[in-house]
Amino acid sequence: MAIQFDCPYCTSTLKVPDASAGKQGDCPRCGTKLVIPNPFAMSEQATPAAQETQAVSQTQAPAMDAPAGASQEAAPPAGDSVAVQQRPLSTATAQYLRKRRRSNVGPILLIILCFGLMLGAAGYFYYTYGPRLEGNLVGARLSPEDASLEQLQKTSDLGLSEDVIQAVNNSFKETPRRVQSDLMEMTFFGPEQGGLKVRLKPGAKTEIVRVDLTGDPALLEYIKQHGTQLDQPRYTELQSQLAAFYTDWNRFLQEGGPMPDLINYRNTIGLNSLIGGLGYHMEARVNNRVFPCVHDDYDGGLYFLVPKGTLQFEILGSQMENGWTKFPGKYTVQVTQEYQGH
Repeated sequence: MAIQFDCPYCTSTLKVPDASAGKQGDCPRCGTKLVIPNPFAMSEQATPAAQETQAVSQTQAPAMDAPAGASQEAAPPAGDSVAVQQRPLSTATAQYLRKRRRSNVGPILLIILCFGLMLGAAGYFYYTYGPRLEGNLVGARLSPEDASLEQLQKTSDLGLSEDVIQAVNNSFKETPRRVQSDLMEMTFFGPEQGGLKVRLKPGAKTEIVRVDLTGDPALLEYIKQHGTQLDQPRYTELQSQLAAFYTDWNRFLQEGGPMPDLINYRNTIGLNSLIGGLGYHMEARVNNRVFPCVHDDYDGGLYFLVPKGTLQFEILGSQMENGWTKFPGKYTVQVTQEYQGH
């Protein structure tokens, strides 16, 4: 005799010896713990109808054997656990299980979609109801005598030998190099105290205007919260380009050949050493023309090159190479006076 029944979880038809009745076993199909039915545990006070039903079930049990070729029995293992033998799944059962597995994908996609909608809603409310980084600011032009910005380069973290750094610094001490255009004049030179310094002056058709940021508390709070994050790409680019600059110029000194591209280094080293994180991500626009930020005095002032005689211009976030605009604000600057504090 044998006990035959269906797994209630995966619907596999299972067949075990009579001795396994009432014990626990693992379904070989889905691994679920289950209790093997005991058709013999009938109460002595069972009704005649129930006894007749049991007799009929036991009489029909041999007709529920697995198809030819399938395993008929499995020997029970030691202990209370009984291994059950799986009958091959019918086509209908297999389709049901495949459909069940596929149906699990829907809830996962729904969760991802809901998460994306939540992020989008958070961004919308931030830009709609968050700090308003817009309005009017005041600018003051620097006089021609004061319109000069300088910065000494730091070379301690470039990973280059001291001989290379010293050779390049001495070269610029002996022969300063100037990059000049209508926009700006940038000079690389070696000061008497050593090192490498850059000096920026406005070009023949531009002037420097200092924009006072202290007139907008929301902007100052934004700088306080995001200053480190804004400055990271500027600092990374500056360090990388400084190492390339010293390497290229030392090769030029040793081997000759074409001079390294100072126009590129004017932007990546000269400007990056004069500005801060906010200035790195901002630009001025005058009559739809773009002009760079050239200095951050870390005292609430940003300096921009603009055409001479400009009375009003906009400052806003510049677009990065990946298409993103890091700074979300936009301000109109009124140039009202000459700056006296530089």
